[in-house]
Amino acid sequence: MKVAVTSSGPGTEAMMDDRLGRCPYFVIMDTVSGAVESFANPAADASSGAGTKAMQALFDRGVEVVITGRIGPHAQAMVDETEIKAVTGRSGVVGQVLKEYLAGKSP
Repeated sequence: MKVAVTSSGPGTEAMMDDRLGRCPYFVIMDTVSGAVESFANPAADASSGAGTKAMQALFDRGVEVVITGRIGPHAQAMVDETEIKAVTGRSGVVGQVLKEYLAGKSP
């Protein structure tokens, strides 16, 4: 499973960013292999539709869960239309957020 976290920078040591559509980066962990990748959010500077564009980028990378502080209405519409699960209300260092999320998951 691929889990993405909205991030202020690349890597698991960066602070999580509260915004989904306008976060500077996404950090994705593949929970099967343990591999972590970061990529710049292509929607961060979009004039409009940032939430939809950000969600599309995650969908295109096979993300199944996105962890963020909050999610706007357009991104929520994408969540409702796809099988991506959104987990909101989180904050902290990306690596710790991932660790806490995975600890709460059933095997």
